[in-house]
Amino acid sequence: MKHKSVIIIGGGLAGLYAAHRLEQQSIPYLLLEANSRLGGRILGVQNKQNLGHYFDLGPTWVFSHHQKTQGLLKQLGIAFFEHYAKGDVLYQTSENQAPQRIKGAGELDLFKIKGGCQSLVTALYSLLEPNNILLNHEMTNIERFKNVWKITASNNGTEYTFSADELMLAMPPRIIAQHLTEKQWISDVLLSQLKNSQTWMAGQAKFAVAYTTPFWREQGLSGQIFSQKGPMVEIHDASTDTDKSHGLFGFIGWPASRRNQITQQQLKEACLAQLVSCYGPQARSYTDYYLKDWASDRFTCTASDKLESSRHPSFTLSVHKQELSALHLYLIGSEFATIDPGYLEGAIDAVDRSAYFT
Repeated sequence: MKHKSVIIIGGGLAGLYAAHRLEQQSIPYLLLEANSRLGGRILGVQNKQNLGHYFDLGPTWVFSHHQKTQGLLKQLGIAFFEHYAKGDVLYQTSENQAPQRIKGAGELDLFKIKGGCQSLVTALYSLLEPNNILLNHEMTNIERFKNVWKITASNNGTEYTFSADELMLAMPPRIIAQHLTEKQWISDVLLSQLKNSQTWMAGQAKFAVAYTTPFWREQGLSGQIFSQKGPMVEIHDASTDTDKSHGLFGFIGWPASRRNQITQQQLKEACLAQLVSCYGPQARSYTDYYLKDWASDRFTCTASDKLESSRHPSFTLSVHKQELSALHLYLIGSEFATIDPGYLEGAIDAVDRSAYFT
C-alpha cells in the first residue's frame, strides 16, 4: 500500500492545478484519475487539418473578468485571443422560415485559449512528475481509519489500495456523494448539500464541425446563430486566431431525454442539417465533425443532473469548514468555488481558497 501526504482524486483542471501547487512546495502526493485521459470536463478533439489546434467540447471561453485563469495562462506561457464576433447574427425561429439576419454581433468580451483549452491541461501536466499521476484508476472505496485516508481504486479489474494523511476531492459534488454515501464519513447536512448541488454542464451536449475556410465570415457573418428550432440553440465561431483552423460549434438544446431517443450519428446529422438550413450547402463541405454528450459521461453526470434544467452551481463550503478540517478533507472541484463556480476560473479559485493552501 502506497502512502502519500496527499491524495488527489480527479485529474481535471482543479486536480492538476492542485498537484502543481503541491509540487511547488515539494509535498509528496498522488493523483488518481478514473478516465484514460486528463482534463475532466476539459475535452479537446484534434483538428486533423491543423494538429496544433483542438476544438473544445467542454469549456470554451475565458471571460474578461477571469483574472486567475488569465494569470495562470500567462504563467504557463499560453497565449489567448479575443473570440471572433465580427459580422451579423442569425436568428432561427422556425423550420418553415429562413433565419433572420441581424446587423452586428456586438462585443462579447470573451477570450479563447490558443490551441484550445487542452493547452492548459498539457502545460500543467508537463510540470508534474508523471509517476505521481495514475490514469484508469477508478475510486471504488474510501475509508477513514485511525486518522488516515484509505483509498481503493480499480485499474483494469485489479484493486489497488493507497493511503494519505490528507484527501483532496477534485470532483463535482454529486459524484463525490456517490462515493461517500456507503460509509458516510461526513455529516447528513454536508451529504445532503452535495447531493443537491448540480454539476455544471453535466446534462449538456456540444457539437463542433471543422472547415477548410470560414465561409460564414466571407458572407459578413459572425458565426453566431440563436435558434428556437434546434437541435443547437446557440452556435459560435470555433476558429483560431490564424488562418490554419476553422470551424463552428454549438450548444445542443434538446434535453438528454430527447437525445437518448436517437443515435449519436442521427444527432450529428441533425446538427449538420441545421447549419445547412442557416448557411446553405457550403456547410456540408466539412472536413470532420465531433459530438460530446456529457449526460452519457458517468464520471460527470448523475441521474439527478439529467432531470434538471441547467443552473449555475452554488455551494456554501464555509459552513462545513470545521467538519472538513477535522477530517483532513478538501473539496476542490470547480463547483466549490466562490468565484464563477463551474468555470475554469472556478476550478482555480476552489484550489486557491482551499484550507490546505490558505
